[in-house]
Amino acid sequence: MNKKIKIFCTLGPSSLTPGIIRKLSEEEVDMFRINLSHTSLESLEKCIKIIKSSSNVPICLDSQGAQVRTGFIGEQKLQLNAGSIVDLVSNSEFSDDKHIPIYPDEVLIQLQVGSLISLDFDTALLQVIETNVNIRARVIIGGFIGSNKAVTIINTPSTLPSLTKIDKTAFKLCKKLGIKYVALSFANRGDDIDELRSIVGKNIRIIAKIESRLALKNLDEILDVSDAILIDRGDLSREIALESIPYIQKEIIHRANSCNVPVYVATNLLETMIENLKPNRAEVNDVVNTLKDGANGLVLAAETAIGKHPVSAVRMIKSLIYRYQNQIEFLSEENLLPHTNLIKPHGGKLVQNIISDKTVLDIASLPKLEIDEQSMIDARQIALGVFSPISEFMSKDEIDSVLGNYTLKSGDIWPLPIFFQIRNTEPFLYGSGETVVLAMKGVNQAVLQIDEIFQFNLNKLAKGMYTTINPKHPGVKHLFCGSNTFVSGKVSLLSNEYKNRKPYELTPLESRLIFQNQQWKTVVGFHTRNVPHRAHEYLQLRALEKYDCDGLFIHPVVGLKKPGDFTGDIIMKAYQLMIEKHYPPNRVVIGGFNSYSRYAGPREAMFTALCRKNFGCSHFILGRDHTGVGSFYKKDAVKKLFNDIGDIGIVPIIFDEIYYCKKCDKCVEHCAHGSKGAYKINGTEVRDKIINGEKIPDWLMRDSIYRIIKEESKVSNQFI
Repeated sequence: MNKKIKIFCTLGPSSLTPGIIRKLSEEEVDMFRINLSHTSLESLEKCIKIIKSSSNVPICLDSQGAQVRTGFIGEQKLQLNAGSIVDLVSNSEFSDDKHIPIYPDEVLIQLQVGSLISLDFDTALLQVIETNVNIRARVIIGGFIGSNKAVTIINTPSTLPSLTKIDKTAFKLCKKLGIKYVALSFANRGDDIDELRSIVGKNIRIIAKIESRLALKNLDEILDVSDAILIDRGDLSREIALESIPYIQKEIIHRANSCNVPVYVATNLLETMIENLKPNRAEVNDVVNTLKDGANGLVLAAETAIGKHPVSAVRMIKSLIYRYQNQIEFLSEENLLPHTNLIKPHGGKLVQNIISDKTVLDIASLPKLEIDEQSMIDARQIALGVFSPISEFMSKDEIDSVLGNYTLKSGDIWPLPIFFQIRNTEPFLYGSGETVVLAMKGVNQAVLQIDEIFQFNLNKLAKGMYTTINPKHPGVKHLFCGSNTFVSGKVSLLSNEYKNRKPYELTPLESRLIFQNQQWKTVVGFHTRNVPHRAHEYLQLRALEKYDCDGLFIHPVVGLKKPGDFTGDIIMKAYQLMIEKHYPPNRVVIGGFNSYSRYAGPREAMFTALCRKNFGCSHFILGRDHTGVGSFYKKDAVKKLFNDIGDIGIVPIIFDEIYYCKKCDKCVEHCAHGSKGAYKINGTEVRDKIINGEKIPDWLMRDSIYRIIKEESKVSNQFI
């Protein structure tokens, strides 16, 4: 069994908020770290309360320790010029480019003429030239230095206490604040750990940070008295040659493993992700090699404390740990694709039935079967994994199972039969075991390996799918226009047709790659066949906010349309404008959904949700009468079905009807003004107004969207 590799997450300005803390908790981090070097004693208790109110993740309090740092020199970095003379002063004194504050004060007394002082990790180098009245130094190498940055006395030994006054005060609060873990910075001797234990007691676990030459010299005694150790490669590199750090790290980990003492590694694990969504290759290699060395945990510092993408950094670490712990076959599909944080496809695996180009050469010898557009769309979507785990047109038993139990024979929940109905009444000329090419309008698109040819009662099928046999129902009407002969079998898409598809269309594999590239984990999907109006905008952004999702996937239908529907081009261009101008940046992706309306009411609502699960969505917006038609379904039928079936692996978001409240001057679900003065927003009504040339008020649809629709309709001479 793989050992548990822990993830420590340092909290700071970028992450010390309830929302981010909750998201980090959902990623199952093992520890939140508070660094006393960057957290004032006055704000400590407040920080801990914020964490505890948002999470149950344990907290580790990290001491300032025996370290030397620059004091406060201002909000901006200070430039030191080579050759200039500066005074080194107490942190309480005035500072400018001639007065550089350093703390603690004890270190100033220990400086000697000739002492070399590195500031801000070798950004600037000073040499002490006078110690009589003032501590005066010349700048040998200039550079920009910041507040509270590391200071190293290179050639003069200094002795500082392992615990500062702030440390002692903070650690005495540990019991009161319920802290169970503390980290001792610059733990140089076993006695340092003993001193800390006398303050915090026996029940608090102590992590000794190895970050000095003296600590390396006394490593064995530190291991004897510590509950765990942490290799801080940043501060350690101030005293150890940078090129030696990898070898030192390996030796420390080896010794800790030999003593059965947990060992964690920190500093520059994913430094690139302070600014970027992804690390560089060197960082990825470093993390994996650190795990191979035998590290028990990884500590994210600046990546999560001040970085722009704290949650993404944690997800990347989790992905690297997963790859390390799961030895994947060389050149397997799983090895070639990014490890995903996204929801798993329905049934656990994404179906991908694509015939290679080599196989296509034999297609010419196979019989050709011409099929209608609806059946071809279904064939393509089966092969591309949209209907995962379904990989074939359903058998008679499978259809019966879906209609009767809302499940496949495998036990997976599935609400809607996916069948291949022979549309004409002529005898079907092929038998079970045969392979035929599926073509539409003479173009070969897919291959069907026939498994079963069977008869199915159309009334039974209609009643089960649509709750009615009334031919006024469009789905029933289409069904009754075909024969009662059905064919089951595996469907595979020809590779050339995989590329030849509708503009804007995304496959589940492609959408998942996009979401993963954005480091998204939670994605809310939105199904539509209309251009965006204010109610849609409200639903989308409200769902994004309410469920704290990483991104929004707008997924309009671009397949078969009914009379009165907008063209895919118009819908896409309208939404593209919304993404560019009105939606939060880098939080929205749009892709076409090559499908058609079945008008199956609540069954289809659940079906469209499961399809979006396969596209990578964790949440899905549903209307009260989603995919309904006329009065065939009750208004609460969708909600009832989801409640009856229970968890399907994707969170349904069911809103009430959306109104525009004149007094609130915005779209609402509910407000204090009630229905008086409220206007119901209906997509069909919006569409009819546009088609009839009526001016759309801005509260109903953004004027910029209305204009683009009008312009596009002039070019194409059609709305639909």
